[in-house]
Amino acid sequence: MAPFLGSQPQSLSSTSNLNMPVHTVAQAGFNTANELYDRARPSYQPSALSHILEAVHASRPFRVVEIGAGSGIFTRALIAHPDWTSAFAQLRAIEPSEGMREVFSKSISDQRVSIAEGTFQETHVEDGWADLVVVAQAFHWAPDFGLASAEFGRILKPGGVLAFIWNLEDRDTAKWVAQVRDRIEQYEQGSPQYRLGLWRKAFDTAEYQAAFEPPQEQTWSEPRPATLDIVVDRASSKSYMAILPAEEKAKVRKELAAIVERGEEKVWINESEGTFEYPYQTNVVIARPTASRIPSSTLPPTTTTSPSSSSSLKCFTHPKHLDPARGKSSKWPPKLASSVNAPSYSHPISQPASTAGKAPASTAGKAPAKARLLTEGSKAGKKTATKKSAAPAADGEKKKRKKARKETYSSYIYKVLKQVHPDTGISNKAMAILNSFVNDIFERIASEASILEEVDDLVARNPDQCPSYLPGELAKHAISEGTKSVTKFSSATTTK
Repeated sequence: MAPFLGSQPQSLSSTSNLNMPVHTVAQAGFNTANELYDRARPSYQPSALSHILEAVHASRPFRVVEIGAGSGIFTRALIAHPDWTSAFAQLRAIEPSEGMREVFSKSISDQRVSIAEGTFQETHVEDGWADLVVVAQAFHWAPDFGLASAEFGRILKPGGVLAFIWNLEDRDTAKWVAQVRDRIEQYEQGSPQYRLGLWRKAFDTAEYQAAFEPPQEQTWSEPRPATLDIVVDRASSKSYMAILPAEEKAKVRKELAAIVERGEEKVWINESEGTFEYPYQTNVVIARPTASRIPSSTLPPTTTTSPSSSSSLKCFTHPKHLDPARGKSSKWPPKLASSVNAPSYSHPISQPASTAGKAPASTAGKAPAKARLLTEGSKAGKKTATKKSAAPAADGEKKKRKKARKETYSSYIYKVLKQVHPDTGISNKAMAILNSFVNDIFERIASEASILEEVDDLVARNPDQCPSYLPGELAKHAISEGTKSVTKFSSATTTK
């Protein structure tokens, strides 16, 4: 049994705690009741885990470092989450407590996961190894927030993400929860508990501000199912409760049971089974590296390059028919036009030449002027002659005009439609709306791109992914959606 540390609060600025890699209360408490901690503590809300996953822009599967991993409650939640289970390639857990590491190893057998001894300021992880550094229910124990922030920045890749997550009993939702917390929090002994918010001082340190942008927070409120035993055991698993003398601890447990049985504002789930709601809040903090920490080599070039250039980043050209001056910029990420001169790219469908002053049609009844493909080394064609002068034209000239028409978007998409649906006839009415679709194809692509994040942010953080997502997959998606709409229209008109 670890010695009782006394009833007098310890100073948070005491030399003993700052010089120690692990706080004295955490060191004594978490080495005392590891099994109880693992059994009694709650897991994490799936929505909060999804929020962290969405913040990571690295290509999947990516690398994760979890600091202060404890008995593996958070790690097991990631593995069990349907989106997380295949999202990471390797997770390196860091935990200073030998007892916690033993429980962690017993409870997790995933080959992608390993655990090692380490602290907030000394993880022993290589420079720039992690795409995500996450700390669950532990960062408030860091003895030096500045050193911890510097360590986070060191092991993160440029463009990586730092995430903190906490669970806390919601005392404002039910009186019995407030009474339970009031009874046990008097034993905190001045330790830097999460509820005190002292961990927010980390964001004021020079080390944090040199490495990260201001943090973004989000909180979820949700009740968890519980029983009287769960509430009492969970309270007893607190670090400051675990180190109480046996007699004092037994007395507190008895008082806690009485509070729960009295249950002011308690909401039953199944009274006959003794289950009720235990109100909780989950808080997630996301921090991204400062722009100065992203090497210039990972940023998109600032001048437009030719499609034939293989050395430059080929990504996404702002479509001319969506130019703000033409009233079609609502779905285009605004930062792209203002902060980045995106380079052009090579693609089977080249960007159409726009007609000044004419916006593309948005309805099936009005087809826009056909845009022609820009072919390398070709020159602009001469103006088409009038029908009267074109009548006696030679067969060769007719074939030439027919060949030119094959180079339009309509002809190209028509061929795609026939390949995808060779047995489906394309009616004239369907072809009418096809012209509208092809002019809006880039708007569809831009809309899909906005789902992945603003294009310039995506390029800056993940330049290696840009060619695979933009325009390849997004263009494929846009063509697929357009194909569905055209063939659906065709089928409807054919049956009438």
